[in-house]
Amino acid sequence: MDDLSGSIVDGRFREQKFRLKQCGLSHAIYLIEDYGSTKHLSVSEDKLIQAITNTQVVDEFKIKRTENTKESVAYLTLLTRYLQGYYLKKTLYGSNEVVKAKPGEKIDHSLDSASEILCNFEDFNNSAAKSQVLTVREMFAKQLLHFPNMSGAKAFAVTEKWPTPASLYEAYNACPDKISQEQMLNNIKAGKNNRNIGPVLSRKIQQFYCPDDR
Repeated sequence: MDDLSGSIVDGRFREQKFRLKQCGLSHAIYLIEDYGSTKHLSVSEDKLIQAITNTQVVDEFKIKRTENTKESVAYLTLLTRYLQGYYLKKTLYGSNEVVKAKPGEKIDHSLDSASEILCNFEDFNNSAAKSQVLTVREMFAKQLLHFPNMSGAKAFAVTEKWPTPASLYEAYNACPDKISQEQMLNNIKAGKNNRNIGPVLSRKIQQFYCPDDR
């Protein structure tokens, strides 16, 4: 838990979730080790719980909490053995389309049940690397993630339609009035469940990127 607290303070928490969203994993797991007391951490326990809840509900990650390092190692061992057994008799194919796919999108190449397509390790490693040079769209997505209740899937949906802040600003300027601007992102679908971005987040984004009154 102390590592989670530190990652929230120094910004690694958002960075980690952003890279997990970019790396092509369809079932990302965020492992949290509840080691020691939360009384002397730099982030309050309420804020930690809220961050964990947001990661599960908003970002749609699976949360796994363990009590100590020993339990974490045991969990990772079991998970590794499960994956080995699951893929043991399957024919695996590598494709860079997995990394490029939208969140929740399945790559269909009409394979039988004994075959499966996974991302190449090189593509996975490159997309998850810290030091990669970000495109304007990727930097824009990272910027959007600072809005409360903005998930990686929602940021992806916005930047897919408007890949730069300039293109979003131009779209706002094309709206006939301020109400239309505020509602422009309402019905943008995001995530596996195709949820709307919604009016509250849509209004906050409009107020930040196009604050001038009409």
